[in-house]
Amino acid sequence: MHKNIYKYIGFFFLLFLGWFIINIYSTVFLKDISKKDVITFEVVEGQSVRALAQDLKEKGIISSDTWFVRYVSWKDIDRSIRVGTHTVEAPITIARVAKELLNRISREELEITLLPGWNIRDIAEYFDSEGMFEKKEVFELLGVPALDYRQENSYDNPTNQFDDIDIVSYKTEYVSFEGYLSPDTYRIYADATMEEIVEKLLRHRDAQFTEKIYADIAAQGRSVEEIMIMASLLEREVRGSVDKKKVSDLFWRRLDNGWLLQADSTVHYLTGKTGNVFTTPADRDTDSPWNTYKIIGFPLSPIAMPSFESIEAAVYPVKNDAWYFLTDMEGGVHYGRDLDEHNRNVQRYLR
Repeated sequence: MHKNIYKYIGFFFLLFLGWFIINIYSTVFLKDISKKDVITFEVVEGQSVRALAQDLKEKGIISSDTWFVRYVSWKDIDRSIRVGTHTVEAPITIARVAKELLNRISREELEITLLPGWNIRDIAEYFDSEGMFEKKEVFELLGVPALDYRQENSYDNPTNQFDDIDIVSYKTEYVSFEGYLSPDTYRIYADATMEEIVEKLLRHRDAQFTEKIYADIAAQGRSVEEIMIMASLLEREVRGSVDKKKVSDLFWRRLDNGWLLQADSTVHYLTGKTGNVFTTPADRDTDSPWNTYKIIGFPLSPIAMPSFESIEAAVYPVKNDAWYFLTDMEGGVHYGRDLDEHNRNVQRYLR
């Protein structure tokens, strides 16, 4: 009698064990609840296996978050999970999803080109036209051009999330990131965030400032921000290394002697006008800390992204005796040692 009972117990135990094993095997290796040909899912940096499993379960990708966690742990997959976007083709089982976690992510890349002399408006227009980011996203992160945030209570200061980058520490906190991004052609991931792209551009700019450049700036009694502003003016005012270095000396002398810079490029920047090298009397009469026709000294911030050539010209000007200059319609630069000579140049080249 007792032997028969033990036989029944043993039989039912083996039956239950077999059912249990088959059920686990089916859950892990066979069950596909997604009913899709292909699925994608994201693994983010620092995400735990438990959090990932719950996310996959909620999205209807796996049938059991518990067995997903156990299987990943049993196969030691949890030690080698790749961050990024993963793709799994049918059948979408726990085992296949778990195995995919080990695959190296191949992210699509694309190329972007930001030109010297562009300002944040141009960058926003570029990203918007490329279908990457809306203009408002660019302004929210980088700041609004020609805006003193101390005077606008409706705006928050531009982000401080890049403060660990050395060059950013020299930027005035209540103005945009104008000038601090480096123009160039970059390879980026197609799914890169705006923050990731901006960091890449800032670090590229940061790498341009060597210890020697910092030392040479300090030896001249200038600040890094002054150099950035000067470089941006040179970028917008003249072409070529030689003229940039000559105009740099001219501008520095005007500043040191308390003269107005009277740079049309600063007026263009504050008005946001494009397509015309000339400014109107009304434009030049605009009250703004960026209007160098009305304020003595530098504008409140850079007015564009300077090339490294312009930065070098700002740091290493070439001495000359001109106090005035103008740029003709073909981009040629004409210098005047005094106002009379400058006025003659105006009549000759701009009339």
